[in-house]
Amino acid sequence: MGVIKIKGLVIKEVPYNDSDKMLTLITEEHGKISVLARNAKKSGRSSYGTQVLTYGEYVIFKGRTSYIMNNCDVLKNFYNLAADLTRFAHAAHMLDMAEDAAQDNTSSKEILNLLIHGLVALQKGRTPLLVSSAFALKLMQITGYPPHVKSCASCNTGDIEQIFFSFKYNGFICKNCAKQDSEAVRVDIGTAKGIMYVLCAQNGRVFNFELSDEVLKTFSGIAFKYISQHLDKSYKKLDILNEL
Repeated sequence: MGVIKIKGLVIKEVPYNDSDKMLTLITEEHGKISVLARNAKKSGRSSYGTQVLTYGEYVIFKGRTSYIMNNCDVLKNFYNLAADLTRFAHAAHMLDMAEDAAQDNTSSKEILNLLIHGLVALQKGRTPLLVSSAFALKLMQITGYPPHVKSCASCNTGDIEQIFFSFKYNGFICKNCAKQDSEAVRVDIGTAKGIMYVLCAQNGRVFNFELSDEVLKTFSGIAFKYISQHLDKSYKKLDILNEL
């Protein structure tokens, strides 16, 4: 029964019985894993490192049906995001998207890195909608579904005066091709630059830009619809903000 030391972020915690929790972690090398945290529902040392939005180094061992937590060193936490409903809702939305995308080990380190930088950006006061929508777009690139932005995704022409985003062709298309795609979205130059910036940026720089409210509305609409289409999931975490 080998002991493993891993770095990971707790993205979900659910009661397992009267005293234990089952945690879901996104880890650097083992992808998304379930970890049983014994006595974690009790206060004190046994609950240390078992809360959602904890990034830590975990010592675990393989049990019969899941990993079992031995101990944890907390490297960073993002608990203060819960003090602001808007930031917390966008953080929760990012956790949902990351969980759905982290289905294997090949991209888990990049997903975890992106998630940490995104949560740091929220803590630093970056615009929440920009952070979560840029996260969604970059997440699609990491998992192998980047939108096509170098030419028209339909006819391949590089001469595009009016840019549209096509969910049918997964990227930018020209005006002529947009006539055949009723769901294509007209993209202004600010939105196009924002999409291309995110695809080119690395680490925390992914979130190091700003968009006007109008441009951000288009940018986020494209990013969220794009990831929902590819992950076949309708995300609801941000709905609570629309009800306020």
